[in-house]
Amino acid sequence: MTTASSAFKSPFGTISPDMFANMFQAPEGLGTMARTAMEASTASTRASVKSMQDVGGAIMAQIKEQMALSVETGKQLSDVKTIEDAMGLQASYMKSAMEANMKGFAQLSELYATSMRETFAPIAKQMQKATDA
Repeated sequence: MTTASSAFKSPFGTISPDMFANMFQAPEGLGTMARTAMEASTASTRASVKSMQDVGGAIMAQIKEQMALSVETGKQLSDVKTIEDAMGLQASYMKSAMEANMKGFAQLSELYATSMRETFAPIAKQMQKATDA
């Protein structure tokens, strides 16, 4: 017995009681859905872990680059003869450090955005399959 229902909109399409009734037409459908939901969750977790490894690697590379710049600037600073040369070297260091930081922030921002897309893609795909039934 189907009655008109008040549906609401979600990112996965219209959800209504009729949709849920169609999703569970047979007992084996529930088992299949549970298994595929677990597979989607596992794929999502794997993507999340991979993304965090990528982010960790990017952060370590940025730290290494900044340390190398600091050490090189420190060596150069020990060789300057005038305060003007020291100030010029310091200004150059600050400019290079800021540019590297901005580049690093942009890289991390892209990594985080990619991480979110890849982490939630398996779950969104599973939800889309479930709501298309």
